[in-house]
Amino acid sequence: MPKATIRLALDTTDPVQRRRVEKLFSACFQLRRAVQSDARHRIDAYWAARHERATDRDGPKQVRERVGLSKKGLEAAAKAHLDAAPHLLHWSSKALGLHLADTVWEPTSRHLFGDSSGKRAGRPRIASWWDFRRVPGRSRSRTAKGNKWETFRLHGTLDATKDTMGRQAAGWRHHQPIPSPSAPSHVDSWWAYDGPLMVVMAGVGDGDLVLPVRLPPAPSAQAHLDHFLMDPSVWHKIDLVRHRDPHVAGGWSYEAHLLCLVDPYVSQSTIDRRARVPVGRRAGGDVNVSNISVASHTDGTDLRVMTVERTADQKEREQQRRVKERRRQKALDRSRRNSNPDQYHLSKRQERAAQRRADNGLPAKTQFPKGPRRARSDGKPQQAYRKDQLSNSYRQNRAAAAKEARAAAIARRDTARQVAGELVAIHGADLTIEHGSLTAWAKAWGRAVHAFTPGLLIAAIEAVIAAVATDKTVKRAGTRHTALSQHCLCGRRAKKPLSQRVHLCVECGLIGGRDAVSAVLAACVDMVDPDQPTTATVDYGLAGRLAADPATIPTLRKTLGVQEHPEASTDPPNPGLLPGEGDPATSLTAGSAPRTGTVPTPTPNETAAGAADHVGARSMTNPNAPPDDRRLAAAGLRDIS
Repeated sequence: MPKATIRLALDTTDPVQRRRVEKLFSACFQLRRAVQSDARHRIDAYWAARHERATDRDGPKQVRERVGLSKKGLEAAAKAHLDAAPHLLHWSSKALGLHLADTVWEPTSRHLFGDSSGKRAGRPRIASWWDFRRVPGRSRSRTAKGNKWETFRLHGTLDATKDTMGRQAAGWRHHQPIPSPSAPSHVDSWWAYDGPLMVVMAGVGDGDLVLPVRLPPAPSAQAHLDHFLMDPSVWHKIDLVRHRDPHVAGGWSYEAHLLCLVDPYVSQSTIDRRARVPVGRRAGGDVNVSNISVASHTDGTDLRVMTVERTADQKEREQQRRVKERRRQKALDRSRRNSNPDQYHLSKRQERAAQRRADNGLPAKTQFPKGPRRARSDGKPQQAYRKDQLSNSYRQNRAAAAKEARAAAIARRDTARQVAGELVAIHGADLTIEHGSLTAWAKAWGRAVHAFTPGLLIAAIEAVIAAVATDKTVKRAGTRHTALSQHCLCGRRAKKPLSQRVHLCVECGLIGGRDAVSAVLAACVDMVDPDQPTTATVDYGLAGRLAADPATIPTLRKTLGVQEHPEASTDPPNPGLLPGEGDPATSLTAGSAPRTGTVPTPTPNETAAGAADHVGARSMTNPNAPPDDRRLAAAGLRDIS
């Protein structure tokens, strides 16, 4: 069954309704925290009963049933908590408590039962108040007769909302406020309500919880809204979600995530772009810390190489964001220290100054400590951070940091989807990359990986390929047997250190960027089983036909100097010589490429042949470039072919 979700912003300007939403989240958090604590205690009891679990084959199941470690057991625990704390039902309901118990059972089941590879998740933890963002709702019944839709309900029509907000079908007018929500005289009349869209939770507390829906004012979003909101019969479930926002009353902005039983919305531009995806091209990618090179060909001809890298504007914005984030973190640390001076030691410099004043007979001077946090012998703070006194400015700055981080994450996902769509439209849906560990990269180059986010881009490419061709996905080739970065198109293998960013073969004379050559080889990989990286082999016959193509050598020479280098910590202290060093015919200068992005100087013969190609590489920042090139530049792509 098709499913898709739309996010609807909620209007909480009414202080009464906003307080009721805050109380709802507070009650749900308390209940969920209690159920999480019960789940952790039952997990401990389950693992402690090792002799009982080892008695027979059904021993683990019997232990889980005895301690109540099941979905129904956690639901019964939630009911017991609500019976013991009836004041929570003033803001929530028992149906909502059952759904909260189901959300606790999901991580618990991942801890108890392993996946297909046998791995189990860790022991579930008790989430904090700031991490509690979602209140799940009950889905609409498709089999029961009558109106059996519980928890959060969406009532009203899209046309009435547009009329109320002063919008027209062709061109929407300025944003106008929605009238204050007013509930009908009785609950059943909500099903006959045909006014502006409202999210309603009926039959709770003193009355219904009514939250008006805020539609985006952009005219370009109208087709997206019509796809999800014109037909109420496809509305299935609503989850209430909150996000930190210091610019609204209460410090939280609320959204309704409406799950609809329809296919995801696809714009006309996306449909046209997917129609341009070439058929029959084989593509390969080389994923790096700071860039991704993609090469594709059609049966050994028509080679195209493209590099995805951050533009100068993106680097500048990232640097500004880092500077702003460091300043904000320093301000937050100073505010916490100023509000809780008893929890911090004086710095060594402050202690020396205080000792000098005491030796000179001067009175002690009040100063805010700059030393470490007061801790016990085991290193844990004497007082938990959650018990600190926090100022209003601290809370506002922390909320602003959370909002900016969320906005940056959304922008990264949008950029990744845009770049992935352009790559698949140019190189096709048959893509092969090396099977590597991004976790190991993050440990070595955390800042660079976070800035470029190669894993996010690969995930976006997989999603685009799945939408274009349901029977294809990104194939991952094992590195042990292929060793793409250590081979040439002719099949010769030569070990290259990580600091060497230029490929030069002493046999065939092929020269080009290291990542680009690896991407070309990845486009020649055959896999017996696409799901098993160890079955990958390189078809050097196909790679040889590519090398014999007259357009291949100029294309690869254009990749010289395109790749960025990793952080300085990745360079060995004594970089080795480039392949062919010492050979007068193919000698390159010793050492790795400098940090400025230049490459080792080739021999005079190669300089004469390759300088024109390198200068002739199309610069995507040229305002006189063709429209397609400017569009790729905006997406962070550089076409080198």
